[in-house]
Amino acid sequence: MGKASRRKRQQRSGGHHDRVLITGGVPAPNFDGALVEATRHALAMVTSVHASPEDLPGLIEDLDRPRQGVVAYALFSQLIMDSAHELADARGIAVVAAIHDATEGLREGEAVNRPALDRAMGTVHKYAEVLDGMRSSETVVADLDSNVARRQAALGYLVALTHIAHETMAARCAEIGEDLESYLQRISLPAAETHGNEIEADALEDYVDALIAERLATEPQLLTHAAEALRRSSATLRDEDAGEFRELGGSDRLAELTGDTWDDMEAEDKRLVAITLLGSVLVDPEGDTVADRLSVDWRF
Repeated sequence: MGKASRRKRQQRSGGHHDRVLITGGVPAPNFDGALVEATRHALAMVTSVHASPEDLPGLIEDLDRPRQGVVAYALFSQLIMDSAHELADARGIAVVAAIHDATEGLREGEAVNRPALDRAMGTVHKYAEVLDGMRSSETVVADLDSNVARRQAALGYLVALTHIAHETMAARCAEIGEDLESYLQRISLPAAETHGNEIEADALEDYVDALIAERLATEPQLLTHAAEALRRSSATLRDEDAGEFRELGGSDRLAELTGDTWDDMEAEDKRLVAITLLGSVLVDPEGDTVADRLSVDWRF
């Protein structure tokens, strides 16, 4: 492979880093960064259940034991409980009853190992009792620790928690009248916005990805308009981007991507979209969160 080809390949795998302008090196403090990162991973797991169930075990196996515990906590304390509370309020019933109703089909089906499902439901019920002041939080900590102590048991437990989250969120969306995919996309952006750390490469990448995904979801004709503007030369790319833009398919390929979601795009198509939409990403030294410190200059 020649130097030029290697450089292009590195650029494509490097995401948005070539568009980042660093204006200072002062790190922002990390406020609950680990939990927000875990919530982001938990959302990816729930999305997998909805769109590509075969990917779920791999997402869990990527986690070491400490991260398994934090992701499990994010699943039952945030994704499950937030949706369960909204569902309970909408139906005028107790939170535990809302979770029971939402997961009735799950308990009757074969998608999840039953012993693992029982253990996961036990954790969810214990946490609901903690919120109601009926149980101490230490019991949930002990329960969680015992469920992730052994790797194989932890895998089944996290699969079960993820399915409970999916069913509870789906029931919440059906009751309220919101599309589940739209809901998952909508709550993923606040998770990225609240991640306040040193803005590591992955955090920056995830945040900008979330912004692009939101624009594609809310502006379905965005890529069509951008493709037409570039064809007419009413908008132009930087010289260093123009060649790669053409190599990746140019305006024709960009127009073909209209209607596709960001998560469904291949890596090269994501690169094409990023080149098109992003002028630059400015990193400011001040601010407590990624959202505070990043400023995106959109070309379109």
